[in-house]
Amino acid sequence: MRYLINFDAKLMDNYETDVLIVGSGISGLFAALNIDEKLKVTIISKEDSKTNNSYMAQGGIAVTFEAEDIESHIEDTMKAGGYYNDLPAVRILVEEGRKNIEKLMAYGVEFDQEEGHIAFTKEGGHSIRRIVHKKDYTGKEIIEKLIEVVRKRENIVCYENSFLIDVLTESEGVKGAIALIDNQKKLIQTNHVVLATGGIGKLFMNTTNSSISTGDGIAVAYRAGAIIEDMEFIQFHPTPFQSQGEAFLISEAVRGEGGILRNKNGEAFMGKYHPMKDLAPRDIVSRSILKEQKVQNSPEIYLDVTHFEEGYFDKRFPSIFNYCISKGIDPRKEWIPVNPSEHYLMGGIKTDFNGKTNIEGMYSCGESARTGVQGANRLASNSLLEGIVFGNRVARTINSSGSIVNKSIDINFSELIPISDEYSKDILELKKIMDESANILRSENKLLEALDKIKKLKAVYENKCCNEKEFMEFKNMLIVSELIISMALDRKDSLGSHFMEDSNE
Repeated sequence: MRYLINFDAKLMDNYETDVLIVGSGISGLFAALNIDEKLKVTIISKEDSKTNNSYMAQGGIAVTFEAEDIESHIEDTMKAGGYYNDLPAVRILVEEGRKNIEKLMAYGVEFDQEEGHIAFTKEGGHSIRRIVHKKDYTGKEIIEKLIEVVRKRENIVCYENSFLIDVLTESEGVKGAIALIDNQKKLIQTNHVVLATGGIGKLFMNTTNSSISTGDGIAVAYRAGAIIEDMEFIQFHPTPFQSQGEAFLISEAVRGEGGILRNKNGEAFMGKYHPMKDLAPRDIVSRSILKEQKVQNSPEIYLDVTHFEEGYFDKRFPSIFNYCISKGIDPRKEWIPVNPSEHYLMGGIKTDFNGKTNIEGMYSCGESARTGVQGANRLASNSLLEGIVFGNRVARTINSSGSIVNKSIDINFSELIPISDEYSKDILELKKIMDESANILRSENKLLEALDKIKKLKAVYENKCCNEKEFMEFKNMLIVSELIISMALDRKDSLGSHFMEDSNE
């Protein structure tokens, strides 16, 4: 179905804005701040402005400060991405990184320093130390500072606890959007919609993502006719704290600073699987953990930092240290139990190098976008960099085109039947299906079974509607799940994070 709800645009309460930005993560906020202050910008956030994956980011931002490191950073990004990346996009990312980091700093963002200079750390897949950070809460530092600046801008309005239902389109492009604002359905009249809605982690039982990550922006764009690509490429982070549900991330920077993965017998096993050992790209480390668990016939895998200099771990990684202590683990004396969990989507809404989709007036940036930067597997700490580089490019594109808000929208839709049935059990069923089929190790048979199950679930709810946000999220999750499984089936051979057990590695 084209839309999630029945509506008649002529009868709805309406609201005008030059630009609608959906999502308050780093890419959405950065885009908003770089849009011409003559234009009215509206940001809607599904929960509060700090509930997003950007806020939870620990490690930092990979950035090239020296010209001689440009080609190395590009090569590291390409290598991690299985050389499936779009090279021109990667070059944009690396070459425009520093000036956008300097913009962040101008907005008040502070990074750790050593002897009066920015301190750099190293993570998996990087050939040198090039990651700027704020202890182990880099995302928190960035988002809080950006929100402060956003709230001072007279041209920017923010609505929290709001939900994008659909983008309205006609043949020539975007006409507006429908959203839940203050629990009321509103028609938003605008010619520019920026989808900065983040990832898809909540399609799985275990994820490092925030609670809002149900792939809404991707589903909205798909219904509107936007091109979606590379959904099969999903990164599973190797070292979240071993838990159920919303996994707590143990940053890759811990291994960058010398943390060692050990099996239940205390053996440092990564040397068996890759020459970079604990600093191999994430997809390789995650698969290696699964292999080691199978070899030892036990899920027990640990991250060892007991050899760190006294006082260093709790000072450099205070959030991680405090979390471990709260779980009864003292990392100064004990190994930290870890297990891979869903972390990041490399694919998404296809955009050009300026964040434009194939639909006039629709843009995407951040994790919901497929810019071509990440390839088949994201290099550590390139995500926040992508958010600011391409968020800024979206803003520049909008600034060059201006805005003419539609004064009348004559669109209606009435093909859905209201539903009152219980559907929560099917949300759980969908998560189980995704866990069993689209996890780290995949097979054609599992994917075919999953596609059949998802299509049957989707058929049950296809012509149903409900004003509950959770139901609309569920319908979005069904769309995104089907896209992931279908694209995984289309790619027969293993590449990057997409690993087919029944094909050659």
